[in-house]
Formats: sequence, C-alpha cells, structure tokens
Amino acid sequence: MKKFTLLLSAILLVAAASTASAQVRRQTENSPSVVLKANVLSPFVLTASGFVEFALAPHMSAQFGAFTTGASYKDVEFSGYGFTPEVRYYLSDTKEAPRGVYVAGYGRILNYKLTVEDKEEGKTYEATYAPIGAGLAAGNQWIFNSGISLDLFMGLGVNGGSLKVNSGSEEDFDLGFLNLVGSGVRFRPGITVGYSF
Repeated sequence: MKKFTLLLSAILLVAAASTASAQVRRQTENSPSVVLKANVLSPFVLTASGFVEFALAPHMSAQFGAFTTGASYKDVEFSGYGFTPEVRYYLSDTKEAPRGVYVAGYGRILNYKLTVEDKEEGKTYEATYAPIGAGLAAGNQWIFNSGISLDLFMGLGVNGGSLKVNSGSEEDFDLGFLNLVGSGVRFRPGITVGYSF
C-alpha cells in the first residue's frame, strides 16, 4: 500500500507540473497540450482502460494509463487493476507533440486478485499476483480539427512476478493463464480514441 501511495503521489505531482507547463504552452501556441483517451480494444478482454497524455516539449510527451479488469477463466475468477506510465518522443519535424509518429518507453504495474470456488469441497481459495514490467512501443497519433484523437500503437515488453497464495495451494490456480496475462514477454496493442484540448 505504501508503494501505491508513493506512486500515486508522484503521478499527481507530475500531472500538476505538466498541466501548468501545458497551459503556458497552450497560451503561446495553437497546438493541443492534453489528450484524454480510452482504449477501444479493452472491452474485448473485459477491461476498461483510459489514458491522459501531456505535451511537455515540441517532441516529447508524458502519458499515464490506468485499467481495471474482471473476468473468469475455467473456475478462476480474476480481477485487478494496473498502471502504465509512459514517455513518448515524437519524430516529426513538421508536427509537434502530441501529433504524429512516436516511439515510447513504458512501465507496467499490475495487481490481480484470483479467487477459486471449490464447490465439491465447499471452499474458497484466494491469491494475489502483482507482476511489474517495462517495454517499448511505437505508434501514430492523429488529432483532427474537431479535437478528436486517434492513436494506433504496438508495444513489446517484459513482465515479471510471482503468485502469492493466501489460501489453498498453487495447484488450485491455473498458472498457464497467469503467464498469459502476467509474466513473460507481452505484446501491447492498442487503438485509442479521445479528445484533445
């Protein structure tokens, strides 16, 4: 909980500084400074994810993403949340951040709770799974005259973590499924739609 509080405080501090910087920049230019967006692929995996991106310099921006998820696989109920801090570098000489082709470095902080109902034994087993990771991404973000944004990206990263069993044993949980969503090399595709100002 202490790590979460420190992370949240750091994010709020960066967001406040970025917003102040963006307001000064916005007053001197016609370029959007902030983009709020949602990943339209997320609902297909029973997840809701959103992002806020701040332009920090002509070629650089900072983005913060958050998601929540809830699903079940076989007899495992799966819920959790995660955060994705990201720094983007925009490559265009004719467009300023947050427009155009970019490369990015990102982190992943994930926290999942797993519950298994053993109906034969009449027992409930619980575990937590909190992998962390980092990766690289590339994409292109369009911002139209209406302020609507469209961001297409693909990332590749590595996550690592281990299962902490609170009740039951590791055999009660499907570790193959955990490796699918948590540890190891992971692709991070996304299509976001949002609004810039």
